[in-house]
Amino acid sequence: MYPYRYTPGTEVSGAVMSALFNHYQRDDVIESLQKHGLDYFEADQWYPVNQFIDLLAEWAESPAFSTNLVSVGMAMIYHIELPDELESLGSIEKLMLIGDMHMSQHRNGDAGCYQVERTSENSIRYRENTVWPDDMIYGYIYGAAKRYLDHGVHFSVRYVSGTERQDTGGAATTFDLIWEAK
Repeated sequence: MYPYRYTPGTEVSGAVMSALFNHYQRDDVIESLQKHGLDYFEADQWYPVNQFIDLLAEWAESPAFSTNLVSVGMAMIYHIELPDELESLGSIEKLMLIGDMHMSQHRNGDAGCYQVERTSENSIRYRENTVWPDDMIYGYIYGAAKRYLDHGVHFSVRYVSGTERQDTGGAATTFDLIWEAK
């Protein structure tokens, strides 16, 4: 069973979820998309999270599911437009706002949240319990680092060992983003 929880009525932005369609071969999944009422949607509209959760639960049986989710998560961050007052922030400040970015793409319910902590000069820890699969969130954090860290800065995203992940029934998943010093 797919382990993710959400409040009925929770909606997600069509703009962010368009990343899902940019990273799957539409011809390969069109029947599944139609079955879940997601074969066509507008980027400027809101859609029930449960439609996407049901779709992902079905796709979870695919051997390439994990890889595709990382790719989708990486693309999602590029579909989020920051308000003008946030665009002027520095890269680390933007990386600290990942949870706020997540919240801005959901409404009318509980889509989960992030706890974000700066753990050193060159690292941030994200503890999240969102409605989305761990590998999608891994890609989301990776995509944010790629988008916001200075070009050429080497970084890595890691699952924190010794903590249970949502994918295996845990209450939250913890990631570390670590980058090299300038």
